[in-house]
Amino acid sequence: MTNQTIPPPIFSGPPVSRWRGPFSELRRDTLGYLLNCQTYGDVVKLPMGLVLELLLRQRDAAMYVLNHPADVKHVLVTKQDNYRKAPVAPVESRIFGQGVLHTEGDMHHHQRRLLLPFFHGNHVTAYADLIADKAHDLATQWQDGTAIDIGQEMAYLTLSIIWRLLFGREVGAEADTIRETIAVGQRLIKLQYDSLLASLTPLWVPTSAHRRLTHGLEAMESMLHRFIEERRGASHRNDDVLSLLLAATDMDGRQLSDEEIRDELMTFLLAGHETTANALTWTWFLLSQFRSVRERLTCELNEVLGGRVPAAADVPRLRYMKMIWDESLRLYPPAWSLHTRLAHTQDHLPSGAVLPSGAWVFISPWSLHRNARWFPDPNRFDPERFSEAANRTRLPFSYIPFGAGGRRCLGESFAELEGLLILATIASKVQLHLVDGQTIRPEPVMTLRPNVPMQMTVERAGITEPHFVVA
Repeated sequence: MTNQTIPPPIFSGPPVSRWRGPFSELRRDTLGYLLNCQTYGDVVKLPMGLVLELLLRQRDAAMYVLNHPADVKHVLVTKQDNYRKAPVAPVESRIFGQGVLHTEGDMHHHQRRLLLPFFHGNHVTAYADLIADKAHDLATQWQDGTAIDIGQEMAYLTLSIIWRLLFGREVGAEADTIRETIAVGQRLIKLQYDSLLASLTPLWVPTSAHRRLTHGLEAMESMLHRFIEERRGASHRNDDVLSLLLAATDMDGRQLSDEEIRDELMTFLLAGHETTANALTWTWFLLSQFRSVRERLTCELNEVLGGRVPAAADVPRLRYMKMIWDESLRLYPPAWSLHTRLAHTQDHLPSGAVLPSGAWVFISPWSLHRNARWFPDPNRFDPERFSEAANRTRLPFSYIPFGAGGRRCLGESFAELEGLLILATIASKVQLHLVDGQTIRPEPVMTLRPNVPMQMTVERAGITEPHFVVA
């Protein structure tokens, strides 16, 4: 019998430092680097460098960037049990703990089954009036002709909504602490993913950023534990996530500990408003530049709503607005990258590549969504990409703003309803225009944010010509 061996897979990729791998280039221009990786094929190998090989005790340690939707489906769905989450940045672990965002296996499945009903069906639509009313109140407060920081406005709006969802009460002065802590945490997390030195520096080292994050987290945790204690001693339970968690049990049938409840609340508090706020901010950015799109949206809103505040039942009729929302999420997905996966065993991908055991697999919605093979002229804003006809022909898993498979975003249904209701409510009352002279670029921290505060002027009538080009 002849011995036949499979030749090792041959991968191409951009040149990287033998010692430091691709991290210097990734830190300099993360989004541009990922787009450049498209030119090297369906699977791009990025050796992680000798320093990380030594630390990980893993020979030929490398990240493999997936650029083909069939491979993405294979890793996230078909063979998802072969791929576990890679270790996360220490700051990320400190913030989210063992919440549903980070757990694996049976524990993760149990958490999803526990929490999923609250973010779907009647629980979601029950908050439609709250969402629309808060958006209406905010837009009513804006004075005609004044300038606003639209990112900040959207963040406080979505924070006030998730606060009611989690705790059944209005957010107060704590909003500023939460927003500042998120901003510091996002930048520290990105820094730790980009820099080995930063990832090895403990939080107790008294840098300015570490002190600010620690102070903010301690204030937030103190507040959460106070809410938990108050609710445990209350004679009645509210219909909110905190009450759900207090009534829940773990896999052994025991009540959740305060720390477990803290981790879930922190996960939903931070992830549950930041992503939607960013998605809305980018949508206003795009609408301010394309007169024909904005005019068509105005016509649809007038036809469906007739000047009234929207309800959940109106959303399915606002088809063009949904197309705008989807195209905005394509161009600026808040979750611009998914958590890196580690391959348990060697695996053959549909594209023909063979991933070795221990491969670090990287999937980026940003890169998939801006690949000309799946979306011709990918940088162009075109809501028609999401018409009913286009949806039927689009390649599956080329569009994954909420991820896919067993780790698909738990709050997707709520986030979509929230985003669409806020869009419909505010766009019915005002038009928003970018203040002249700004340079707006996407900044990939933990979510995809504008690199500077996005200043927009409020106008209650009329449409002006666009002045900006999509970044």
